[in-house]
Amino acid sequence: TNEVVGILEGLRHKRMGNSDIVCSEIGLGTQRWGSTDFNAPDEALCHQMLDLAVLENGISLIDTAEQYPIPSGRGAPEGYTEEIIGKWLKKDPTR
Repeated sequence: TNEVVGILEGLRHKRMGNSDIVCSEIGLGTQRWGSTDFNAPDEALCHQMLDLAVLENGISLIDTAEQYPIPSGRGAPEGYTEEIIGKWLKKDPTR
């Protein structure tokens, strides 16, 4: 459906299909978080981005995948982006 369930911080939240899952209309992409690129955001910056997006602006959809970061490598293996997000979540159990 395209049902708007609520508005948080000016951001519409919609129901996903016919499920009970509701998420923000805009998501936060994480593909390069912690990657081996010279200008990839480190864990501290990623946590700042999560604070801004989720806590301050109501984003509830975070795009991640088991193969992120891209590019991966030594010190930044596949799955590292999810670890960064997990550490952010662990900081506060109410998130």
